[in-house]
Amino acid sequence: MNYKLEQSLTALATMSPAQLREEWLFAFSEGVPDVPPSLLCRILAYRLQETCLGGLPAQAQRMLDIVADGVTPLPEPEIQLKPGSRLLREWNGKLHTVMVDEGGFSFNGQRFASLSQIAREITGAHWSGPRFFGLKRRPPPPSRGAAAHG
Repeated sequence: MNYKLEQSLTALATMSPAQLREEWLFAFSEGVPDVPPSLLCRILAYRLQETCLGGLPAQAQRMLDIVADGVTPLPEPEIQLKPGSRLLREWNGKLHTVMVDEGGFSFNGQRFASLSQIAREITGAHWSGPRFFGLKRRPPPPSRGAAAHG
């Protein structure tokens, strides 16, 4: 981190609420939101870092825009499996084992690009591979306006 940015961040941490509001007006040229001074300080710190080091990657910004519009449902996150993981599934009394490899899967001595291909191989029917093997996606983040519990 550059020295000037470090100094600015240190200065922010010691500002009074009135000074933080002044800094907000300077940084954003708009009214100060009605939030606690600690949040103003964090937002201002992010803005300083963004100005000096650059903003979010385009993909992250698009995802935030989707969440902010509150209309478009969030895309399903990918299920990520680590190479070396083993997936087990019993089907018609037989236990089937799949190994997760770099960029694919191994099953019965063959390589497959997707779990759905393996599920079809086992069942003879079209299945969602992740569903067939009982894989769950992470739950989506809480929706805006949801009350915090704790």
